[in-house]
Amino acid sequence: MAQNDPEDYPIWGYAAWNQFRDPLAAFVGCKRDELALVRNATEANSYIANGVDLKAGDEVLITDQEHPGGEHPWDLRAKRYGIVVKKIMLPKPVPDAATVLNLFSEAITARTRVIFFSHITTVTGVVLPAKEICTLARSKGILSAVDGAHVPGMMKLDVHDLGCDMYSASPHKWLQATKGTGFLYIRDEVIDRVWNTIATEGWDDTKIRAERFQRIGSSNVPTLCGLRAAIEFANQIGLERIEKRHRQMADYVLGEMTKRSAVSWTSPNAALRCGIVTVNVPPLNRMDLENWLWKERKVRVRGGDPSKLRISMPYFVLRKDANRFLASFDEYKTKKA
Repeated sequence: MAQNDPEDYPIWGYAAWNQFRDPLAAFVGCKRDELALVRNATEANSYIANGVDLKAGDEVLITDQEHPGGEHPWDLRAKRYGIVVKKIMLPKPVPDAATVLNLFSEAITARTRVIFFSHITTVTGVVLPAKEICTLARSKGILSAVDGAHVPGMMKLDVHDLGCDMYSASPHKWLQATKGTGFLYIRDEVIDRVWNTIATEGWDDTKIRAERFQRIGSSNVPTLCGLRAAIEFANQIGLERIEKRHRQMADYVLGEMTKRSAVSWTSPNAALRCGIVTVNVPPLNRMDLENWLWKERKVRVRGGDPSKLRISMPYFVLRKDANRFLASFDEYKTKKA
């Protein structure tokens, strides 16, 4: 901070925040001016859904495995302005990338304007073939928007290499950054085609590029410092090492659960899974199991009714921790037998 500048103080609302955007841009593989610092992926997804020019009858193609924060911004746009949200049904599990590409390709029509999908779905943890989907969209003149809430910190990310037009994320998840840190990436060639959702000074200033999307009022600077610290920490460890660990531990737990007659809902293809595995364990009731694991063994899992378990294996979880979960699962299953 310049001590002799009375206008330079740390709670200033309208700033480029390049000291935070620069390391983030390097981390996710883009230019600083293509990034806006927002609060989470949900907010970024709302900017996308509200900002893209669409007319009544225009179609947005999504999957049936989107998070509510990714799906409902489009539903709001449909209810208010008459766009059409089309949903493709992903198999559980997704067998291979070609299956996903065929589903998208077959669903595209002359009215399709946007393809929106999760890079890693919150429902099953499957890693969708993002680069190939974005290539398909570009070849048809369709905008591609990717919900990457789970990606930064779980696996290496290069948005330029993906070729997407827009990308949203919540680094508080796998990067373990502070809550309230998110980002919106918009490819430079697309920035001028996206309207602001929140308008204040600079809302229509195209010279500041993606910065105009982060001008929402006073910024929470301490959270941005936490984001930068999380990036530095991940870089010290190395994303290649982190991703390798995530894949190894998730594969281990998936293999062990399969031995226990669980059915994988993620993917049999190792390239299409990383730090999350989802299994179906009927006839066990997911919520009863979840409550028992937490109250009795202080093990937390997430899932979905009636019998789906979503097991996350961040790199700080040790093999002994995974084995404690497996032993606890065995104990609960025995009690219910």
